[in-house]
Amino acid sequence: MNERTEKKRGGSRRKGALVLLILSAILFLGAAVGYILRNTASEKANLDKMRMSAVLHAASEGLVDKIAQDARADKLSELRKDKNFRKRGLDEVNEICDTAMEEARAEAEQKYSNPVVEDETALEGAIEDFEAVISVSGKLEDQEKENYAQLYEKLTSSVSDWTELVGAEAGEAFTDTAAEGSDTAAEGSDAAAEDNESAAEDDQLEAAILDLVPELQDAENAHLVPGFVQMAKDMAQKELEQDAEETTGQLISQMQGEIPDWTVYEGLSDEELLERLAEDVPDVFENEAYQEALLESAKASIEAAAAGGAAAEEANEEAAIDESAEPAIDYTYFIPSESLEAEQEQNQGSFAALMEQLVVIIPDLGGLSDKLQDTLKTNLEHVVWPGGTSFAQRYDAYSAHGGLDALSRGQALKIRLAAMAQTLLLAGIALLLMALVMFNWETLTGYLGIPRTIITLFFLLLCLVAPLYRINVPMMLGNVLERMTMYGVLVLAMMPGIQCGIGLNMGMTIGCIAGLLGIVLSLQFNMIGFAALVFACVSGAVISLPLGWGYSKLLNRMKGNEMTISTYVGFSFVSLMCIGWMLLPFNNPKIIWLLSGRGLRVTHSLLGSFAHLLDNFLAFEIFGVDVPTGGLLFLAVCCLLVWIFSRSRTGVAMTAAGSNPHFAEASGINVNHMRTIGTVLSTVIAAVGIVIYSQAFGYAQLYTAPRQLGFIAASAILIGGATVSKARVSHVIIGVFLFEGVLVFGQQIANAAVAGGGLSEVMRIMISNGIILYALTQSGGGERG
Repeated sequence: MNERTEKKRGGSRRKGALVLLILSAILFLGAAVGYILRNTASEKANLDKMRMSAVLHAASEGLVDKIAQDARADKLSELRKDKNFRKRGLDEVNEICDTAMEEARAEAEQKYSNPVVEDETALEGAIEDFEAVISVSGKLEDQEKENYAQLYEKLTSSVSDWTELVGAEAGEAFTDTAAEGSDTAAEGSDAAAEDNESAAEDDQLEAAILDLVPELQDAENAHLVPGFVQMAKDMAQKELEQDAEETTGQLISQMQGEIPDWTVYEGLSDEELLERLAEDVPDVFENEAYQEALLESAKASIEAAAAGGAAAEEANEEAAIDESAEPAIDYTYFIPSESLEAEQEQNQGSFAALMEQLVVIIPDLGGLSDKLQDTLKTNLEHVVWPGGTSFAQRYDAYSAHGGLDALSRGQALKIRLAAMAQTLLLAGIALLLMALVMFNWETLTGYLGIPRTIITLFFLLLCLVAPLYRINVPMMLGNVLERMTMYGVLVLAMMPGIQCGIGLNMGMTIGCIAGLLGIVLSLQFNMIGFAALVFACVSGAVISLPLGWGYSKLLNRMKGNEMTISTYVGFSFVSLMCIGWMLLPFNNPKIIWLLSGRGLRVTHSLLGSFAHLLDNFLAFEIFGVDVPTGGLLFLAVCCLLVWIFSRSRTGVAMTAAGSNPHFAEASGINVNHMRTIGTVLSTVIAAVGIVIYSQAFGYAQLYTAPRQLGFIAASAILIGGATVSKARVSHVIIGVFLFEGVLVFGQQIANAAVAGGGLSEVMRIMISNGIILYALTQSGGGERG
């Protein structure tokens, strides 16, 4: 019966695979026809027709919008002259005005939708000239912005404290803002002296920036220096404002904690309330700069208490940082070079020539304001230069602005086929890949296992879909490699726990907290570079030794319930350390709360310490993929050491104790001792892993941040092919690559598919937790792949 059922399933799979092969062949044929059409003269001519139509459509859009807005304004003016205007409701007025606007828009669209072009040659020449200069300036701007982005990343990764870089003057400028307003006469008399002093400060700041980024001294980058100087000032100001908000939140929390009953202040005026509060909580109100914010919070608490509710509380927890997001480059401070400015001026001349032709065709365009002309220029730039000259890019840009209206139905179908050639090719590859998997299902699942086969196929399909959404696949693969270095050692920490018999070590967060203590110690002593990284790893490992030993003794006393106990212990230790982080006697002002002088902050920047140190070590680029050589080498060394240990006499005994404890005891192996070794080793590796994770992330996060790391590591190693009783180094490497690959590509494709949806955080949670849930459902057994 089982053989017959299996044969029937195999036959169904082969039939399905045959159907997929036929469909893939059809798609390949369509892609081939599409690529051939792209190179024909007729389709190139059709593309030029679409471009002219799109330009006219984009030009008329601005005019139509102007007419519609003018009609709405005229209708509103007309209604206001009516003596019954005030009797009308706001909704009624808006409805009448919107109706007038839509009617005017429809009439204008009908009027300007099909303008008559008497001299197509002149218009086509003006469009080509405009496209030529726009493409030159566009390419040059892209190059300069790419160079700016590299310098921006180097500067921001080198500065951990902008206020320190700018100098103490920034802090004085921020805290003395109110006092400066009362001395306007004195300021007027000292204006020249202040200007000179400000110029001297800018020169010092510029020198400091040039020391951090020597490339800015090159002639081709010199024009960017003033922008970076202003950026440093703004970043310092932002840090000071954040510190002020942070301090205000702490003061409000302290005030809320020291006042048990707010109803006693009910009915007091602002002056009386401030006086009473200054008497009751003098430590809170001793700084006048924060009294206004404290007073507002106190008044809100009094109102809440009078209404019978709880006192108003101020959130004082830093937002979690999305480590999956790409670092954003702020182009606000980008300054174009003289050559780029010259090209942009030439753009203005070619745009004026194009406008002359457009005004001949649509005379009403001559009445557009300068602001609307600038908007029209931007729209036309996007039409004629969509960022490249590929067939698909041009088609998408033209069709988005009504370019297909210039073609017949047959011409439109042919040009759509040509534009979809890449999509058809990728879809054909995807179907062919799925067909091959179905044909070789038994072989693949026998070697890789069902979970790994499905996840691998899913990852490959995501790589094929990514180009359709203009996602840079090599860049994403570089991101996957970087995240491998981030999570790899943490996933490796699962392996000794599985081998020694405690299963999935959800209590590895104990080691993570020990590693975070090592990081904080390195920050406390202001250590930098590889010395800080090594110190954090070693000190974290040393701290984790007694913690892992005590944790192992608990697990040895609770055999059979390790998964439950480890999860409970891990979560409980994280919660316990939330108190510990506030009580530990650190005193470096960069890592503690500013107000109380004690207690560690939630997030600590490692920029200027050892952020990205391993990732940047011997890093190189190949085929567009950024390879974090140092991080991958460190992961490889850690995997090699664990592999060597697992082949040693102690490692073999530990594996035997985990696989079959009764046989191991009969062979003279101390099972409890082996379990202790595995648990301690897992804890130590986790301590080192969180240090490597933080250096790749660029930040160290305390308090509840490490809580979910155990689940992520468990899901990754299970996806790699491990079970709750058997694990190998290969499972770690494969698992972390597949897990991070699906997460990175899946999130990017989801965000691109739902444009403007802001799905970054939502998809991160859905994909991550979905993979974890699926992986844990497979943890009940199965053979190793």
